[in-house]
This record gives sequence, structure tokens and C-alpha cells, in this order.
Amino acid sequence: MKTLITFILMTLLVTACASKPEYRPANKGSVGYSEQKITEDRFRVQFKSVSNSVADAADYALLRAAELTQAQGYDWFVITSKETFVESEKVQPASSIGLSHQQRVERRCGLLTCETYRRPSSEVGVAFSSTNTNSRKEVHSILEIRLGKGVMSNESSYSAADVIENLSKKLATKAN
Repeated sequence: MKTLITFILMTLLVTACASKPEYRPANKGSVGYSEQKITEDRFRVQFKSVSNSVADAADYALLRAAELTQAQGYDWFVITSKETFVESEKVQPASSIGLSHQQRVERRCGLLTCETYRRPSSEVGVAFSSTNTNSRKEVHSILEIRLGKGVMSNESSYSAADVIENLSKKLATKAN
């Protein structure tokens, strides 16, 4: 009985951790945000999470872009490139032996166009599991941004202060 309760508590803990991304710096490829300076006023910002929500990862990347903009002494930013991709890890039912043929579809969008890549894949496997759960998703949201000061350049510009104010409230609500 004690083992069953421990197992249920561990399952709930893992599920809770996997459902809400944590907003923190990424450490050696772990979940969280990271940024890379490209030029004096251009950066690449990435947020990686293990979640079922692509929108949350995009919001966290946008929030980090706004914070970085202010930290660099700028007022606003423009997204020059945006990429989001999801990697799923499928969990099989209780025990199974199988062969699967799949086609992975990846879509990369730049500023003006989108490209779609299709890759066939085959898997042979044996799986033993004590639960039958949904797939676990690793979500990556990557933004390339250009920073600016003073009057915003166009409608595509984001005010760093406004983004921080609005997304901080939204994400704080989700954390509770």
C-alpha cells in the first residue's frame, strides 16, 4: 500500500512539473530561456519547455525578449525571425512490441516564407509501461530580435515595458 501511494505521488509530481514550464535561465540545454548576441542591437532568444502548450513557450520567449531589451538599455524590439518546434516522446500502452512507419513534418517560417520538410522514419520497439499517458512534448520557441530606442519603428514593434507588464501578469496567474 505504501509503495502504491509513493508511486501515485511521484506520478502526480512528474505530471505537475511537465505541465507548467518554469521561467528560469536554461542550464546546459535544460528547460528555460537563453539568449545569444548576434550584433550590437540583435539577439537570438530561445525558450525551451516540457509542456503541452506551445503558446506558453512562445509567451516566455517574448517575455525574455522584452526583459533583454530593457537590460540592454533599449525601449522596444522587432521580431525579425520566429521559429517554434515541438519534439514529442510517445509513451506506449502497458506492454507492446511493434513496428511503426511515420512521416515527420517540420515547418520553418522566416520573415517572408515558410518551408515544409517531410522525413520518413521507421521504428521497431518493445515497451513496458505501468501507465498509459499522453505524449510528452518538448517545445522550443526561438526569436531573433532587433532592439530600438525612442519612437517605435512600425506596427510590428513591441514595447518592452508593455510586454513585461502584460505577460508577467498572465504567467503569474498560470503559476498559481
